[in-house]
Amino acid sequence: MRIAIVSDIHGNQTAFEAVLADLRGNSPDLIFHGSDLAASGASPVEIVDQVRDLGWPGVVGNTDEMLFRPESLREFIRQSPQLGSLSAAIEEIAVVTREARGKSDLPGCVACPETSDAELQSVYAPLGQPIAVNGHIHRPYIRNVSGMIVASTGRASLS
Repeated sequence: MRIAIVSDIHGNQTAFEAVLADLRGNSPDLIFHGSDLAASGASPVEIVDQVRDLGWPGVVGNTDEMLFRPESLREFIRQSPQLGSLSAAIEEIAVVTREARGKSDLPGCVACPETSDAELQSVYAPLGQPIAVNGHIHRPYIRNVSGMIVASTGRASLS
């Protein structure tokens, strides 16, 4: 079975269209979204609607969560003091995206932050699966964590 995971689209319609074209050419059996669909790009509502219409199961990331739970952004910034100078801009992006999105729900189920091997083990080992995949950190990797493969998808972007 061929599985594709599309992560960190961030409202970038141009990058998303390129990813969709690649997926059409590769014809995976199953596609998941790895979170952070909407915030910061020019097409947040369109991306959410397209992913919902495609029926891709997936997860909710921190930029998704800040759209339906605004207080999560303040919590995230408190935990990430290095973002302090960007907090006003991030909040403005969230407000604009939230208003554009309206009542549109985000498809997904759970957040998956960057973590240590021990944290990955504690989260994914109880699932009893040989492979776990997450997004969010914008850096792809594949790690062997106590015999389980854990991969990060990187992000959907055009350089």
